[in-house]
Amino acid sequence: MTPLNFFFVFLLSFFLHPFFTYGEFCPRVSCGNVSVDFPFRLTNQPDCCGDPNFNLLCTITNQTIISFPLSGDFVVNTINYSNPYLQLTDPCITKRLLQGFNLSGTPFQPLYTRTYIFSNCSTDSNISVVYSSALFISCLSSINFLVWGIAKNFYDPSTPVSSCLELAEISVPQHDPGWPFYIDDIPLTWEQPLCHTVPCNYCPSSECSREKGGLSNGTKYAVIFILGTPISLIAVCIIYYNVRVHCYDHRRHQPNVEISGLTSEPQLAGIIVNGLDGSSIEAYPITLLGENMKLPRPNDNTCSICLSEYQAKETIRTIPDCNHYFHASCIDEWLKLNAACLVCRRTPDHDSAHLITRSISSISSRPSL
Repeated sequence: MTPLNFFFVFLLSFFLHPFFTYGEFCPRVSCGNVSVDFPFRLTNQPDCCGDPNFNLLCTITNQTIISFPLSGDFVVNTINYSNPYLQLTDPCITKRLLQGFNLSGTPFQPLYTRTYIFSNCSTDSNISVVYSSALFISCLSSINFLVWGIAKNFYDPSTPVSSCLELAEISVPQHDPGWPFYIDDIPLTWEQPLCHTVPCNYCPSSECSREKGGLSNGTKYAVIFILGTPISLIAVCIIYYNVRVHCYDHRRHQPNVEISGLTSEPQLAGIIVNGLDGSSIEAYPITLLGENMKLPRPNDNTCSICLSEYQAKETIRTIPDCNHYFHASCIDEWLKLNAACLVCRRTPDHDSAHLITRSISSISSRPSL
């Protein structure tokens, strides 16, 4: 091979190497019905195929899983790249949100948020009558109590709602302000990663950051080289060496999106309640659960207030009039506000209990989920 031929081939290889190597090592792949492309990558792909903050796991059942450091694993139902968002699903999205959905340390942000107030109500509550848009959360409800969610912009603290205990007030990620009132998924968007986050040499840094509607730097250099070479040099190369140059660019561009994070601060509106005094509450019997977890009613193994199952070494308190029991710390707070049993709504005999009436403007602590 002559020096001129060698030099020509070297220049072509230098400019076109990024396109051929990227297509070989990082093709677009799928997991189930989810298409995976940069900046996302499956864990069995080379590191350079995506940003480390966008790793996905494809299970043997073809479910696409993403893991958040502070919120755990979620199933990815959809990834849209042209208008970047991904849609997360879970058997009980509301429970995952109430347990504390935190995106800190990730590149993801909600598209839009709407604040909801969630309440635990008895089966005879009138909340669905007072608020026609109230959402029934079936995965958190049981035969003894019902959990409802109300959009805060429709919530009126002056409107009386019977037999309900507010659980939490949180911001829920949604698609847009006009999205229908239901909580079935979590839509998120992301910021396009910078070039230096791509960790290996298979994929050129110019491939991961492009201006909207423009070409990558590698493509620009290749076009400049092909079109800018003097016509005489092109003619000599074609005649003597029969070299044909084909340049392909299959990479797509993606815009940068910046969405502000979500924050929320639970608050309770002012209400008037009739509860028990401390001595009356302390008179209700308590039981320390042993290692054998022997409950008065084995089928009643979940606290109707915090929705958590009873564990060994926890203390439960029983209401004598109806024998319903709860976590002591949970029911004590309830009885200070309302003397009636949360499950059956039976009130104690006024002769044996001291009812107190108080006005509450805010409560800083609630039963935790």
